[in-house]
Amino acid sequence: MTDMWDSEEGYICQGQTIGFVELGTAAVAGECMAWGTSAANKIVMKKTADTLDAVGISLKGGVTGDQVPVVMYGVVKLVAHQTVTVGQIVGASVTAGTTITYGNVVPVPNLATGTAAPLFVGDNGTGAAFRLGMALQDGAAPGDEILVLVGGLR
Repeated sequence: MTDMWDSEEGYICQGQTIGFVELGTAAVAGECMAWGTSAANKIVMKKTADTLDAVGISLKGGVTGDQVPVVMYGVVKLVAHQTVTVGQIVGASVTAGTTITYGNVVPVPNLATGTAAPLFVGDNGTGAAFRLGMALQDGAAPGDEILVLVGGLR
């Protein structure tokens, strides 16, 4: 299949970004991001450390303290870390295993129902976890690039 997605510098996104997020940890372009430690007058995000805490995707890399744009809502090209089916809810993969070590996503269940059905915006309804987005394409094998709708799930 020919990839017809735009080819701009860095990771591609069609949607809304916060352009002045301060990095709480070093990150690379395409990294799944979670909320960082609160700081006065700043939006701080960090590299995700858990499958269930990612809420955005960094569009640029940097070190702690750098300002980078982060996609909070929109369509982003990411990498399936396991088999992903269109329509499944996905979260960040925090397990190594593909040749691309960032931007990996895996199917995650809805904690209220035990399925990957799209039901909630961001928080899963229990206050325990977030959902990164919904797969818009199948990823048949680890390493497949897929489009993911970040945020806005119901």
